[in-house]
Amino acid sequence: MMNEKVESIVSEDLFYVFVNLNGDSAQPTYHIVPSEIVATYTRTSHAEWLGSAGRGGRIRKDNPMRKFSDEEGKYLGAWELLGL
Repeated sequence: MMNEKVESIVSEDLFYVFVNLNGDSAQPTYHIVPSEIVATYTRTSHAEWLGSAGRGGRIRKDNPMRKFSDEEGKYLGAWELLGL
């Protein structure tokens, strides 16, 4: 979960590292994502969410919360993007 500010924070030198702790029995996994990808995804997915019907067909109310998901695993373990 992130704040709406993430939609406008873009820099070629800024990356987000999302960590999934995977519980006690597994090693954590890391998704290394460029800020431009996070900004675009959150802006687009939030607009789609707002445009869809809420519970009982109600219009959704805007809020500052944003979500990011790397469903395809494109950025899973992508440490090479950091150029280190």
